[in-house]
Amino acid sequence: MSLTRSTPAKGQKLKWLRKLKDKYRLLLINDSTFEERFSMRLNRLNVLLLAIGAFTAYGAFVTAVIVFTPLKRYIPGYSDQETKRNAYLGLIKADSLELKVAERDLYVENLRMVLSGELKADSANLFAPLAAKPDAADLEPSRADSLLRARIAKEEAYSLNEGRATSDRRELAGIFFFPPLRGIVTSAFDRRQDHFGIDIVTNADAAVKACLAGTVTLSAWTTDAGHVLAIQHGNDLLSLYKHNSVLLKKVGDKVKAGEAIAIVGNSGELTTGPHLHFELWLNGEPVDPQGYMVFQ
Repeated sequence: MSLTRSTPAKGQKLKWLRKLKDKYRLLLINDSTFEERFSMRLNRLNVLLLAIGAFTAYGAFVTAVIVFTPLKRYIPGYSDQETKRNAYLGLIKADSLELKVAERDLYVENLRMVLSGELKADSANLFAPLAAKPDAADLEPSRADSLLRARIAKEEAYSLNEGRATSDRRELAGIFFFPPLRGIVTSAFDRRQDHFGIDIVTNADAAVKACLAGTVTLSAWTTDAGHVLAIQHGNDLLSLYKHNSVLLKKVGDKVKAGEAIAIVGNSGELTTGPHLHFELWLNGEPVDPQGYMVFQ
């Protein structure tokens, strides 16, 4: 039974293959003279392969036109890399603008509340003052400090440094000092009246700057001078800044020349108004700052 059923199917398959291989001739004949102009032998298998090749070539051509030419922009739903990039940049800018608008709205709302009295304006004057200021007892040196002072005094008791200060002062002329403040000098240096520095008056809340690079060795409150800051520079040079309202540096901080270290104030008992008392010491001896820098 199986041989009887498979024989017709096999015969049909062979018949179909023979049809694919049957030879045909394609002729082009002149209709007037019946002259044969073109002749080609074909079969169904050749025509099928030729059609598949032509369809493949056509598909490759269309794909190349879409990918490598600007025509792809006219295809709905297709976007190139430049369009995607512009869309991404536009999204980032829109997000940034949204943040800026939110910040502006918040600023306007805060300003409106301040002007209407609903919110107090931010100001350093609103800060609560200290309950108690240090007194003279807090400024007394400790036992370790007294021992250190005694040892240093003993070591320098027989030091021969006479004439050295004059030589060092001549060397200061070659150093470029940065004026700690621009203003009017109201009190000059006067050793006879124990005024070992100069007083400079300027705008309120002006920044006090370091005259040279160095290390902060003192940042504290004193009864007479208020907020005081001292900087140790090279070559045994020390600078002092007194009567500040705020100190921006603490002991041990490294500062550069021209860096803000304090804010001009009126702190301490020995003051008559907002100003800076500036001192310059060389090898333990005070020098006149006006001899090495201009303050106006």
